[in-house]
Amino acid sequence: MTRVSEIAEKPVSPHRGPGVLGSIGRSILDTLQIMGESAYIYFGTLQRIRLTPRSLNRIMEQLVRIGTDTLPLTFLVSLFVGMVLVVQAADQLQQFSQEILGSIVGLAMTKELGPVIMAFLVAGRAGSAIAAELGSMAVYDEINALKTMDIDPLQFLSVPRFVAMTLALPMLVLYADVVGIAGGAVVVAFDPAVKISVRQYLDNLTQWINFKDVLVGLIKGGIFGMTITTVCCTLGLRTRGGAAGVAASTTAAVVWSFVLIIIFDYIIVRLAILF
Repeated sequence: MTRVSEIAEKPVSPHRGPGVLGSIGRSILDTLQIMGESAYIYFGTLQRIRLTPRSLNRIMEQLVRIGTDTLPLTFLVSLFVGMVLVVQAADQLQQFSQEILGSIVGLAMTKELGPVIMAFLVAGRAGSAIAAELGSMAVYDEINALKTMDIDPLQFLSVPRFVAMTLALPMLVLYADVVGIAGGAVVVAFDPAVKISVRQYLDNLTQWINFKDVLVGLIKGGIFGMTITTVCCTLGLRTRGGAAGVAASTTAAVVWSFVLIIIFDYIIVRLAILF
């Protein structure tokens, strides 16, 4: 009896968590699982791309949502990026020649700032919407309903968004390049701190920019578009846990997109320098 009472009165040790190594291992496994699912969705989407009339209608709908609806925000952001570039560069070049302002703005917009800023903008605006939409469908069993009706979820959901994003983002990059360069020309024309004319600005720009620079930016836009769609569709389709799960998937989709954009940006720049 005494032994039983001693056992009953003995404090129960609290449940231990997984620990540091367990948390790291779980994070690594989750990351590998996401990478594997992303690879499956990417190659599965490529295999299912069929330009049937029905899929064309869905692609056009996504092009409007991803591309056309983003144009006003793209104009505003690109305009002020180009203006800031001229102001900053002109301030640094006060003791030197400001004639190179055109090449600085042009190369920065076409090769780097245009593609990266547009990718961030589209990932935050359209990518998050894709993850939230597919996440809500997964939570409310709409994905299973599509399978029940013998409709392939990748063909119906992923393909239109993939094609639209891959086509729209390079066009947005080109649009951002033009607007950013125009924004720089506005500052050159009206800012008294800039001592060159708009003609000098444009002459220097056309002298240094070639087709390869523009092409690199467009290639970046296409690769970034495929990356954003693949990541957002993957995290959207694997959503679980109701509204909290949708919020977590949306946040993770945007974060993963930003990280992969920077990684692929480095890889593309390195390859472009080599070739």
